[in-house]
Amino acid sequence: MKKNLIKKLAPEHSRRRKVAKKIVDRVRSARKNLPPSESFSYDNWIIKMEPKLFGGYNKASLKSTPLISIVVPCYNTPLKYLEPLVRSVISQKYEKWELILSDGSVDPTKSRAIRKMSDQDERIKYVKLAENKGIVGNTNEGLKKATGEFIGFLDHDDILSEHALIEVILALNKNPDTDLFYSDEDKLSDDGRTRLLPFFKPDWSPDLLLAVNYITHFTVVRKTTVDKIGGLRPGFDGAQDYDFLLRVTEITDKIVHIPKILYHWRLAEGSTAKQPSVKNYADAAGQMALKDAVKRRGINAQVVEIPERPTNYRLRYALPKEKSLVSIIIPFKDKVEYLEKCVPSILDKTTYVNYEILLISNGSKEEKTHAYLESIKQDKRCRVLEWNKKFNYSAINNFGRMKAKGAYLVFLNNDTEIMSPDWLDELIGVASQKDTGAVGPLLRYPDKRIQQAGVILGMGGMAGNVFRFLLPTNWTHFGLPCWPRNYLAVTGACLAVKASKFDEVGGFDEKLTIGGNDVSLGIKLFEAGYRNIFWPFAELIHYENVSVGPYSSSVPIGDYNRSLEYYRPYHENGDPYFNPNLDLMNEQIGMKGSK
Repeated sequence: MKKNLIKKLAPEHSRRRKVAKKIVDRVRSARKNLPPSESFSYDNWIIKMEPKLFGGYNKASLKSTPLISIVVPCYNTPLKYLEPLVRSVISQKYEKWELILSDGSVDPTKSRAIRKMSDQDERIKYVKLAENKGIVGNTNEGLKKATGEFIGFLDHDDILSEHALIEVILALNKNPDTDLFYSDEDKLSDDGRTRLLPFFKPDWSPDLLLAVNYITHFTVVRKTTVDKIGGLRPGFDGAQDYDFLLRVTEITDKIVHIPKILYHWRLAEGSTAKQPSVKNYADAAGQMALKDAVKRRGINAQVVEIPERPTNYRLRYALPKEKSLVSIIIPFKDKVEYLEKCVPSILDKTTYVNYEILLISNGSKEEKTHAYLESIKQDKRCRVLEWNKKFNYSAINNFGRMKAKGAYLVFLNNDTEIMSPDWLDELIGVASQKDTGAVGPLLRYPDKRIQQAGVILGMGGMAGNVFRFLLPTNWTHFGLPCWPRNYLAVTGACLAVKASKFDEVGGFDEKLTIGGNDVSLGIKLFEAGYRNIFWPFAELIHYENVSVGPYSSSVPIGDYNRSLEYYRPYHENGDPYFNPNLDLMNEQIGMKGSK
């Protein structure tokens, strides 16, 4: 029995590299679809931009200089991987560390080599295990020997930037209560010569972690936090780090993202991923970890597999038991050809039953518009209202909210069309969660490219739609556009929110007549403590003119100035859901300095 268990657990590191290779193969394939503007090579960025991120450390000014224990589980680790790892730790700019090599190797020659590596520095501890306990067990045995105030988790073939630990300490001194630190990452070729595929991450994004382990490793966690959750859990091999992070983030929100590439995740070129079981292995463990998290958190949702994207997941939230009435508010002025697409698509496709449509006419004059409105009144789900004042998007929608009977509101542009029949089920399922503010779907142009997948403050100068014109499966330096994410705001072209939360923050700011009203609403909800969520599992077509940006010449100067009152803190300090290494002038995602 024991031999069979060892045989099962032994290949964990090899399998992990194979899974990573599969992911990278998918990423490389997706990157072929990147727009021509993304021509600036990562090598150039490393040379030109990365040096500006590091250096000038004043260690004497540091008030907190704790010991960091770096735990590395080993199993028959080849020296070509372990030697660079150990060198990268010894070369750290911060010197108060200990490296624990927890060795479960069954090959005596490998163990002797690993033991010899530990003789290079007195800060390296070698722990020989009587048997291989797999990546979880080997890590936990290493944790028992850790004496540091913080624990760094690192795989046996990864490499740290020489700045990794000092950057963690600098961040700790700025945020002394932090329990979890994570950073940006890139991949390293098998021979260690080439860095590629950088991933510049957002700050702490709870809903993104429920979709994919975007944090991965290298992570540094306060030891008391590690002890509190009991370290890594057996039974989650292949997704043990995902399970660990889900549990950590349930007991603390003191999480700091360091927007610098502090580690390099090695790829094994020889792993060709011809075994289907390799993909299923990590994916199944990740699903199990997420299902367990959902149960612990008391979330009424199902974990749904995404077969085409292993190790990516989605939650299907249950609807409120009372099947609350939803008020869909659609302002318009003539242009009946849009209404004739929008309204029937809702009535004919929507699977959610309990809704009303409020069509608010803002001075419509065309006969064909009034004829259509007369015909639509025959449907009891539709109400036609008049708001015949000077156009003010905020005021019209606030008027609609006053007339709405629903517990949930959906603000919808007339130039949209429903794609997924369960769009309203999906939006309301998310909007009904206690901590959710505004929810926005994936909006596509008629050619299926992305029109909206979240709003970034500062993008384009004011606020812009990230991932615009890409396809949902295009890999970028910011990850996939089709991941659910937290944002400061989502677009008002389709926005769902619980009516009581909308009222709590005062609805739309009527001083913003055309532009900035949806973003300011999102900011108000965010600052009230709610999380705004982009939810790609609800899809609509948006017939917005692709040549019109979010701040065109039609926006009054008053809207611009008023918007700045909301935007300024995030312009000055950065949008927490974007990465400062990325170019705010590139909605398709490019590295800063690439132009």
